[in-house]
Amino acid sequence: MPRKKVKLKDIAEELHTSVVTVSNALNGKKGVSDQLRRRVLETAERLGYDPGKQELDDSDVMEIGVLIAERYVQEDSSFYMDVYRMVAQAATKKGCVTVLEIVGREKEGLVLPFVPFSGADVRGMIVIGEMESQFIHYINDGRMPVVCLDFYTMDPGVDYIITNGFYGMEKMTSRLIEAGYREIGFVGTPRATRSIMDRYLGYCKALKEHGIAEREEFLLWDRGEENEIISFDLPERLPQAFVCNCDKTAYLLIEKLQVRGLRVPEDISVVGFDYSRKDMGGKLRLTTYESNQKAMAAIGLNCLLKRIQGKRVPEGVRIVQGKVIEGDTVARW
Repeated sequence: MPRKKVKLKDIAEELHTSVVTVSNALNGKKGVSDQLRRRVLETAERLGYDPGKQELDDSDVMEIGVLIAERYVQEDSSFYMDVYRMVAQAATKKGCVTVLEIVGREKEGLVLPFVPFSGADVRGMIVIGEMESQFIHYINDGRMPVVCLDFYTMDPGVDYIITNGFYGMEKMTSRLIEAGYREIGFVGTPRATRSIMDRYLGYCKALKEHGIAEREEFLLWDRGEENEIISFDLPERLPQAFVCNCDKTAYLLIEKLQVRGLRVPEDISVVGFDYSRKDMGGKLRLTTYESNQKAMAAIGLNCLLKRIQGKRVPEGVRIVQGKVIEGDTVARW
């Protein structure tokens, strides 16, 4: 009877570690202690592992490509880099490795020739954060499956995993209305991304359902041409409360209000979205909506792996629910 081929998974199970760690140890890569590397090599020899006879299959190391636009990683404490870390962690647990590529504006706009992950044996792609529709269409050429996280386009043949921005922002706006507020502003640039547009429309729905008119003077734009968060001016007359499209904008708004001499929430209430930070330097805890980044990353990766294995076809947009996080930035009016 022929001897069973020893795979990386067999060595990993023997040592109670991950396939990625075993692969890194055998290939002399960084991130593995000398002691563990010796144990991996000894176990591989004892089990009869022959690297010359190995063929890549779904039980060995699989490379997953991840694309993020450069503009999203230039900020401190990038929301999308947090999502990437969760994708990488989920991939490790599945015996996969991630290959990250940052896409500059010229490549995203297809001004420069672009071949993603050149030299890597990538089996599927995850795109984190909204990119140009033409770029998604370009990379969705049928060579490998594509999954997009936290945004969607109209391109067919792609899975989109998004947080429930519309319902979540409707919920946050309703939270203020229930606290007695009737003059509520929105901080965000609706046309910047589909995610922000969804959140803005959720805000509008909550207002309309309670018979409250939207006030144009209370709509503050917070994004520049590259979708980066920019400084904005406060109107002379302020509403009673503000809904912000993301937590970073909420922190910036609170700083501006404090410079004007206003207290949050005593003088004006503020809510955010994303739950990207736990507190404000030990002072205020922002009332916000938690985007379940971990679930979004895990669902996106599982979806991609099933596509790679031919177990499913694209299903379009899938929505991940979040939850309201109560903080200290809302008081009763």
